[in-house]
Amino acid sequence: MNKSNRQSLWQRIIFGELYRDYNFKDFDWGIIFSVFFLSLFGLVMVSSVSLPLTDGSFSMTISHLSKIVIALIVFLLIFRFPVNFWSKIDIQILLLAFVLLFLVYAPFIGQEVNGANRWIRIFGFSLQPSEIMKFALIIYISSYCSRRLEEFKEKWQGFWKPILVVVMAIALVLFEPDLGSSAVIFIVALSIMFIAGAPIKHLLVIFSLGISVFVLMILTVPWRMKRILSFMNPWETYQEEGWQLSHSLIAFGRGDWFGVGLGESLQKLHYLPDAQTDFIFAIIAEELGLLFCIFLVFVFSFLIFKCFYIGRLARHAQYYLSSYIAYGAGICIALHVFINIGVSSGMLPTKGITLPFISYGGTNLLLMFALIALVLRINFEISESSIIKNKILNV
Repeated sequence: MNKSNRQSLWQRIIFGELYRDYNFKDFDWGIIFSVFFLSLFGLVMVSSVSLPLTDGSFSMTISHLSKIVIALIVFLLIFRFPVNFWSKIDIQILLLAFVLLFLVYAPFIGQEVNGANRWIRIFGFSLQPSEIMKFALIIYISSYCSRRLEEFKEKWQGFWKPILVVVMAIALVLFEPDLGSSAVIFIVALSIMFIAGAPIKHLLVIFSLGISVFVLMILTVPWRMKRILSFMNPWETYQEEGWQLSHSLIAFGRGDWFGVGLGESLQKLHYLPDAQTDFIFAIIAEELGLLFCIFLVFVFSFLIFKCFYIGRLARHAQYYLSSYIAYGAGICIALHVFINIGVSSGMLPTKGITLPFISYGGTNLLLMFALIALVLRINFEISESSIIKNKILNV
């Protein structure tokens, strides 16, 4: 097999339909290197956190590495399909997400952990359906807004159709219960609609109703109210609700500017619950210091900016579906980063949201790699079209 044939084989594996000569230079390597760095760093931190938890075993590290490999396979599969392909199966993806949300209550499939029904186990793999729903709604709302743009902007019924879908999804996620994922779904959905040109008065009505529901969910559930009170002063409830936040703040204090050294954290030694998932940023601050945390925030900011930038390019090129998906992906990643870091540093009440590409957990990793695959595909399709390039250069 000669060199050209080998290249064609690789192109066919990576790009799918080989109807023109693809160029690897059209990749956005800034996004690829950022994701590669964050994923590799996440593997290092999961390994650092897991060692004292497994008596020297690398079981958690191997598990996380396998999840990264699976996420890469999902990334390649999603990248192979043109963006328009997803608009053709948006309803099917949405229905699948709803089915998975119902399966959390199915015997032998749904898993109850700490009183919450958020996971299902199929063929030996655990999945969190709320993460699948985030992906499905980004695809569905972007597709709906791009197909029915005028109806969506001018008629109430055009606006209410996707809102009803979002409300049903949030209701199911809240029932698990999972207030954090519900908030992410709500904000991402409204943000895409805002970018698509939904009337402000419509958005204000939905936003007001949504905030009222979330406030009511907090006020009527005692343990949620305790979390809010403990967030305001965690030291008063140090032995109870304030335990996690107090030890997270201790981790930040021990880390100072330069950290105590990789693997030298004390808070991960059974002091800080969920150190490998929700509070991994606190362990990073303790072991590597505030300066490295600032660098990490910069990497995330660059990745989010690239998503928004590609969304802007697609919008100027009148690729509205691609634009809404790219913006939705960027907003979803940004919310996960903001909430996770905000919770770990005491800026937000304690809420279980993982840090993208870094925290231990398979489904969120799949979601993030899937969103990045869509964004890279959007950028790739824009770069490959000389007509679109000319339009962008004239903006």
